[in-house]
Amino acid sequence: MKLIAASLILALTAPLAHAFPWYASGNNIRGAQLMTDQERQAYVARLQTMKTLPECQAYWEGHNKEIDVRAAEQHVNLPPVQGNPCQVMVLMGRIK
Repeated sequence: MKLIAASLILALTAPLAHAFPWYASGNNIRGAQLMTDQERQAYVARLQTMKTLPECQAYWEGHNKEIDVRAAEQHVNLPPVQGNPCQVMVLMGRIK
């Protein structure tokens, strides 16, 4: 019975386990084309160290503001903000 329960939990959470790594590749960040490889890697690494939703939200919102400034300076039109990596991490149980 424990094996069945463990298998069920694994089956239900497996899709979530892939959600963040897809985002964490660095290429799926809004404004990634305005960032260096090192900046994308540092951004993802920093996101993964977040412990609370408010901390994560503040960092993510700051990133979006910075990217908006870069986009304006370089005359690049970015899509509107969609998705929220902090909410994904809450759903995955990575932050509270």
